[in-house]
Parts: sequence; C-alpha cells; structure tokens
Amino acid sequence: MGPIALLTDFGTRDGYAGVLHGDILCINPAAVIVDVCHDIPAQDIRAGAFVLSTVYRYFPEDTIHLVIVDPGVGSERRAIAVRTAVGTFVAPDNGVLSYVFAREPVRAMVQLTEPRYWRAVLSHTFHGRDLFAPVAAHLSLGVELAELGPAMQDPVRFTVPQVRATREGNLHGEVLHVDRFGNLVTNVPAELVPAGQLLRLQIAGRELRGVRRAYAHASDGELLVLVGSSGYLEVAVRNGSAADTLGTGRGTEVELIVGS
Repeated sequence: MGPIALLTDFGTRDGYAGVLHGDILCINPAAVIVDVCHDIPAQDIRAGAFVLSTVYRYFPEDTIHLVIVDPGVGSERRAIAVRTAVGTFVAPDNGVLSYVFAREPVRAMVQLTEPRYWRAVLSHTFHGRDLFAPVAAHLSLGVELAELGPAMQDPVRFTVPQVRATREGNLHGEVLHVDRFGNLVTNVPAELVPAGQLLRLQIAGRELRGVRRAYAHASDGELLVLVGSSGYLEVAVRNGSAADTLGTGRGTEVELIVGS
C-alpha cells in the first residue's frame, strides 16, 4: 500500500499526534507517514469532513487516510474502514467521511471488530492510538479489509449541503467552512458560476459585486469574492478575516445573483 495520511483534531501541543507515528512504525517500520492536518477544531466533525474532502484526491490512489475526529470515543459508535477508487479511509463512524460517501463509490466497507489488529490494551479515551493507527499500519502491510471485521452498508453520514437554483437563475447556498485565514468557503462550485456576466453575492446583510481572480486584486482590508483553491466561491478580506469582518461563519446563507 501507499502512504498513510493523518488528519486529526489532536493539535501539536501534546503527544497525541506524534504517538500515531510510533504506533504505525512499530508495526510497519517502512511506512511513509504524511501529517496532513492536526489542527481541525476540537470535536468538529464537519470541519474534519470538509478539510478531508479538499485533500484526499491529491494523494496517490493507494493512500490510507487515517481520519480521527472522534468526540464519541469510548461510546457505542463504530469504527470503520472504507475502500474506494481514490483511497482507503480508516475513521470513526460519525459522519467524518460524509463528503467521501457523497462523491466516491464505495468498493468495500467493514466495521473494525477484530482486536488482533489493535493494541493489546484498548484505552477508553484514545482509540486513535490503540485502534485506528494500528489498523492503518496493518493495512499498509497488505492486510485485507475483510480480515478486519464484517462488511457493513449503513455508515453514519450527514447530508452535504447542496446549492439551490431559483427560477430567475440565482443560486442559494451556504458557508461550508471557515479556514485559518478567516475565508468563508461556500458550497457554490466554480462550474456553476456564470462566466462573463454581472454577479452579486449577498451574505450577512452585505452585497459584494463581481468575482475577483485573486486576493491581490483587492485593496488591503477589502471584502472580495473569488474562486478558492478548493474549487468553491469564497468570501475573503485581503490581509484580513472575512469571518471577523462579517461576524459570521459556517451555515451562513449566501445568494449569488446573476445580472444587474
């Protein structure tokens, strides 16, 4: 198998993220481990799901994505492994793979119930170390999903917000994510943004005209709309935070108005 890509809410102040490396290397000393992100806001499943959605397609198709945002650790929530054409995902069954399920056909999915692939002692508070990381390491050695537990077909998922079109041709959407720069990433994809037409975006009582090409095409402190690297329309402030400027965040409604 290919690299193991880590995405968690563990941060880097403690040893929670680092110990995953040790866990994996004890089982597969040759593993290639990539720290994608450990700064997902604590317990924020939707933020973890969105960030995962923006990165997994940029990895080799044999990557094992170890995704741990797990506020239900120690409860009855299931642990799962999912194989798709674009990667294998190991995660708690709490919705953190919702974008993957919405976009990628599932080739195989199992519940992780076989303790021989875990650490000998399973903590009630740190399944990332004792269950998920060992499973990812065993997968990187070629263990098949079927050996990890029984097949399942009913994962927990939330509905990924979709854009709605009006009869007038306008688009209603919402903010999916606030990144570390305070940019408000909406669910309006670039392919739905009409080219060569006058556009206005309404958000939080403000109306922003036009879609800029880059942040540098605005003045310092100016609000602007552009297509970000994730492929969605986003609202930004050059050298500032749109979230702070507008006092808003995820779930805020937006409307893209086409024409004058």
